Amino acid sequence: MSLALLILAQLAAGSTDGPDLVEVDRAVAKCDTGAMTKIFGKEPERRRATMISIFTEQQAIAAERRMLAQRRYEAMSKPAAATPEAGAAPAPAPAVNFELEKQALADRQQTLDDARMLAEMRDRALDTMRQQYLTTCNAGLARAGK
Repeated sequence: MSLALLILAQLAAGSTDGPDLVEVDRAVAKCDTGAMTKIFGKEPERRRATMISIFTEQQAIAAERRMLAQRRYEAMSKPAAATPEAGAAPAPAPAVNFELEKQALADRQQTLDDARMLAEMRDRALDTMRQQYLTTCNAGLARAGK
């Protein structure tokens, strides 16, 4: 389970990595070609890494859900243990808390969904700013060249 927490921490950190949107907005407002080239030159690699991280974590969550469902089914379908003979102490049943595991998976899924949502919001914002930069700044450069 600690590996899962490590992955979640990396995903959460990865969702906030990337260019500072306020700085990108300033670069767009100034038509700062150098800053924009630097920012958007790194975007494909950042987005690829984010997509791979999210896919890998979603794949792991889906596999753990299947394993949990299988274990729950197996536990529920086991025949009841034979009743102990008179005077014998009952054998302790193993304590498996499926609800706790289910909640841990739900929390993990929510963290991943939040990371995905933030990554998508960042990508949309960057795409909008890129479009604004290309429209505004390139039109200004074309007019200046005439």
